[in-house]
Amino acid sequence: MNLERAILLLPGLIVGLSLHEFAHAWSASLLGDNFSRRQGRVSINPIRHLSILGTLAIFLLPIGWGKPVQVNLYNFKHPKRDYLISSLAGPLANIIVVICCIAMAQLTMHDYSYGAYAQPLVALVHFFLMATASINTILATINLLPIPPLDGSKIWPCLIPSLKPSFGARGIWIFIIAIMFLVHTGALDPVFRFAVNSGSYYMPVSDSYAFETCQREGEAAYDAKKYERAERYLTRALRFNPRSHYTLQWRAVVRIQLGKLPDALEDIDRAIALDDTIPDYFELRTAIFDDLDRSAEIPASQPVSRPANTE
Repeated sequence: MNLERAILLLPGLIVGLSLHEFAHAWSASLLGDNFSRRQGRVSINPIRHLSILGTLAIFLLPIGWGKPVQVNLYNFKHPKRDYLISSLAGPLANIIVVICCIAMAQLTMHDYSYGAYAQPLVALVHFFLMATASINTILATINLLPIPPLDGSKIWPCLIPSLKPSFGARGIWIFIIAIMFLVHTGALDPVFRFAVNSGSYYMPVSDSYAFETCQREGEAAYDAKKYERAERYLTRALRFNPRSHYTLQWRAVVRIQLGKLPDALEDIDRAIALDDTIPDYFELRTAIFDDLDRSAEIPASQPVSRPANTE
């Protein structure tokens, strides 16, 4: 994993791991086992839960881990049931984080509506909400695998009597190395794709992301000389951000290729109204007037040179 991506995912990982381990400790404490409470694990302070090696792993692998919460089964009134509940609490906490992030993202998805000054910040908040939701979806999913020391190695034996419980602490590192190997070789990619795709279905796409996607598709279609397709994508982009003078200029150029000169003129007039400091916009309008044989209508104070190539 590259450094930039790891840094972007790190806040979501810290939140996910801290609440995951806190949920284990808190649920165990509620069920009668105060061993983790005495260790200070019933806390949302990340320092109490993060493992140095597990945190650094995010820079090499698409996963990380925290310090495992220890429980004493003899303190539970109903050992098997309570052990199952405390083991499920971690993945459940990650699912709750996902739900909360998706709910808050509903407030930030229409980032252009917050105005030009606030939009970049709102878009950044939306991105981190989606990144946090994605990584917590992965944490919840991968922890259900029946491989020690993952929670699944404790959950499934409580549900399926034929399965054996996880091994002791001495064998844990063997499984950790095995998991790291599986991740590095891509053997667990189907699990990651399933988790991300399942979560992405419910995650709201921000207007800025949709706008940039449509803009790129429109430019690519123009380069491929598929002008009708380019017009459709640029029109979609303007639905998300109608104040993009750059996109209006692009659509004007596309519409020139389609022979829709009046529509192209309307687009470039709108672009100039939004930003009248770019000479290329005036030159493009001049070219449209020339093609319409209406050059006499151009105000004398505006540029009249024709662009060398509108493609």
